[in-house]
Amino acid sequence: MSIKNNLLVSFRHLKADKTNTLINLTGLIFGLGIVAVILVFVLNELGYNRSFANRNRIYRIINQNENDNNRWANTPFVAGETVANQFAEVEAYVHQYNIGNMDVKSGAEFVEEKNMLCTESSFFDVFGVNLIQGTLSGFDQSMGKIVLGETIARKYFGTENPVGKVFTLRSKGVESPMEVVAVFKDLPLNSTIKASMIANVDFGLENLSQNIISVGEKPSIQEMKDSWNGGVFFTNYLLLKKGTSVAAFETKLNQLGIAQSDKDNKLNFSLQSLNDIYFGSDKIVDNNRGDKGNQSMLFILASVGFLILIVACINYLNLTSAQALTQTKALAVRKVCGAPRFDLIRQMVQESVLVSLVALPFALLAGHFALPYISQLLGKSYTLTLTNQFLVSLLILILITVATGALSGFMVAVKITSFRLVETLKGQHTSAGNKHNLRKAMVVFQISVFIVLIAVMALVQKQVHYAFNKDLGIEKEGLLRVSLGDHDYKLFCQEIRKNPNVVQVSGALWIPPHKGKMYMSIPRVDNKSEMVKVNGLFVDYGFAQTMGMKFVMGADFDEEKNNSGVLVNEAAVKALGLKEIVGEQTAFGPVVGVVKDFNMYSIHEAITPMLIGLDPTMCREIAIKMRTENMPETIEFLKQTWKSTGGTTAFDFDFTNDMLNQIYESDIRFSKTIGLLAVIAILIASLGLFGLSLLISRQKTKEIGIRKVTGARIGEIVLFLNRDFVIWVSLAFAISTPIAWYAMHRWLESFAYKTPLSWWIFALAGLLALGIALLTVSWQSWKAATRNPVEALRYE
Repeated sequence: MSIKNNLLVSFRHLKADKTNTLINLTGLIFGLGIVAVILVFVLNELGYNRSFANRNRIYRIINQNENDNNRWANTPFVAGETVANQFAEVEAYVHQYNIGNMDVKSGAEFVEEKNMLCTESSFFDVFGVNLIQGTLSGFDQSMGKIVLGETIARKYFGTENPVGKVFTLRSKGVESPMEVVAVFKDLPLNSTIKASMIANVDFGLENLSQNIISVGEKPSIQEMKDSWNGGVFFTNYLLLKKGTSVAAFETKLNQLGIAQSDKDNKLNFSLQSLNDIYFGSDKIVDNNRGDKGNQSMLFILASVGFLILIVACINYLNLTSAQALTQTKALAVRKVCGAPRFDLIRQMVQESVLVSLVALPFALLAGHFALPYISQLLGKSYTLTLTNQFLVSLLILILITVATGALSGFMVAVKITSFRLVETLKGQHTSAGNKHNLRKAMVVFQISVFIVLIAVMALVQKQVHYAFNKDLGIEKEGLLRVSLGDHDYKLFCQEIRKNPNVVQVSGALWIPPHKGKMYMSIPRVDNKSEMVKVNGLFVDYGFAQTMGMKFVMGADFDEEKNNSGVLVNEAAVKALGLKEIVGEQTAFGPVVGVVKDFNMYSIHEAITPMLIGLDPTMCREIAIKMRTENMPETIEFLKQTWKSTGGTTAFDFDFTNDMLNQIYESDIRFSKTIGLLAVIAILIASLGLFGLSLLISRQKTKEIGIRKVTGARIGEIVLFLNRDFVIWVSLAFAISTPIAWYAMHRWLESFAYKTPLSWWIFALAGLLALGIALLTVSWQSWKAATRNPVEALRYE
């Protein structure tokens, strides 16, 4: 039988059973669509930093700080040049400093742009970043020159050549006219190095000197350049020569660090490959401001995507198998007429592959529209366009599609064509749909998958809710955080205190909860030779009171009573070995008060010893405690006062919940993503259950008619048809519960403070699975049960 005739027969079969064909196609479209999206995401994640020409030879210097036990990617500025001059293995070096956001003049206004990078011209050669227009002549020698990415150049200059034109920046209210000397090709989205604008290192050092947070006198720019004990703000990248032994060179590098160390500054240098930065920097502190990959998240998404594909394939296999049982007589007739078994198998495989290939373009279309939404959930900007990652994804997807169709068709064909001719012509196999253990096992697997996903989704939501509602040890209601920028801190605070709706005002380097951290190592009070790692925070008068912190002993900073010393939390009392506590001398002055432990950071981390020092000049954020009545009017008053007290920084404020949203951004995204994937898995499985119940009711048409004739009621018949599905859900619940418990237990390990694994999560998942299954199949069961038994018997 020719391929053309096989296709015609296949189209007739598909057309004859439109309902199951539509169910099969819909399930495959959803399954292949989500796989397409996840493939693009996974391949882009795995391809981070792969676009850089010399990626296999680029390393950054890492320092293991013995005092705070942290690994830092920020190393002394002088290290890069020194290493390049002393060691022949180094072909080139690059300094990098990320300013981050910068105000850019657009017409008469200033617009905030992201990813301002400061580096040398060697950056373009080392990383293989191509220039589209202009040259780098004089770039390293002048702070007034800038290189723009092609997107931002097009945004501000349109189709004009921007080279030679003025591009004005603003920082702390000071405008800096910059000459555009070149335009570079945009860096890929999957790059840890982010740059839309590039200035030279001197511009970065100047900016750093204005914004540096320093205890005591700030270092000069030259000191930051020359000191091994300071200037730890830049990242030093090295391009090693081909054939260099990285291990041997790393030993030399470490010896250099030891030689430049002193008792207060221990340098323990090592190397980190550019290829390892994205997934290997979770516990490294740096100024990169780039993305940090999460291998666990990637594995979970890939696994869930694979499970969804399996669920879709099981649907397809189950429905195709059950549907084929209604075609056994036709196949038997063809065998009697001389059709070889191989031709019958080939015809069924072709029909199965045809359905899969018809689903593929619709799956890609669905993936195209879904990817922006899912990318937003994951905090990315990946698109389904003609990139290398997409082409690889498409090739893999085509192979998966053909394999799905071919394997399903082959398994069904081998089963169906193995029936004996006489028994098949008598119809003895057409009612055997309930005897296929493999089909039952696959249905149980499907239901198990969505029970696990429902349980995980419920647990993640419960943990996020716990994080937002946990007592953090600070006030939440009516608390506002305002970023100071270049505003006059004292004047603004003085003016807003005049409003009766403003209860209290203070400031700090960071307002908790926050991601910002200051690490310090100071000696224990009872043993000066033992150093203790603590976190630091500098604040203004009345900070603890404004934040609603509870005092265990002592009092807050007060201009009239105590205007020096430190506040400590309970954890610091123990860590520092304080005995009498209030009045005892620490490295930063006497203890004036002890506050109850509070969560300065995410609940992923345990509460650490905290020293709160008094220094209003280091305040970068303002804490405003307001009355909860008339809040819109109070906020409007704050905005107007902000405008009238000078400065160019926009009025940017957050409530406590906004701060928590920023801290738990990745957890919230994970929660939404798992929820979306769970809904898709449930939808696909429900389609399969609906189609299977339809075919089972068809196969049992004669049995249903006989039961009705002998007096069976509608409810009994519905129960009869639904009984198997209830058993399958029960079995799936027993299998999935320990799997879900293990998965949730492992995820919760990343939190220092966590919600308990409640029994109702598993009960809810099981009941939802049962409810969804019964809701899916009961309509078809009711239709079969209410059918006229005479028609049912005539049908057979």
